[in-house]
Amino acid sequence: MKRSAFSVIEVVIALGLIVFGFFTFFSVFSTGSHHATQTRNRAVANLIAQSYLEEFTAHTYGDPAPEHWSESDERPLKLVVRGREQNLDFSKTITFANGSFVGESEENQDLVKIVITWKEVYGAKQTESGTDDNKMLEAEVPVWR
Repeated sequence: MKRSAFSVIEVVIALGLIVFGFFTFFSVFSTGSHHATQTRNRAVANLIAQSYLEEFTAHTYGDPAPEHWSESDERPLKLVVRGREQNLDFSKTITFANGSFVGESEENQDLVKIVITWKEVYGAKQTESGTDDNKMLEAEVPVWR
């Protein structure tokens, strides 16, 4: 006797495999997209930190700090992906161990610390700030006369 149609069990199993395949595909796609965004944010934070480290190198020891060093918001660039502007909101804090680098004391050396924070949807909270930022990059550089 020849069968010419699928049984209900075969159809249910086939649909189950197709649904499992779609969920797997979209899960991988979503995870890849999340990692790409995370990598982009970390790269931008590194660029911001590197830019300030270069400014510290060019700054004359003992001169007052430029005004933008005290601003907390940092909007590094305008990024457009597929016609949509991406929101890149970073915050920064620059602190000095004794302030001599910016003329607040007469010491011959100082330690400049820059902390850059931003918000990501996923991942463990790395900051203790009162803001929504949950990711952080921290860099310290010794400076001297």
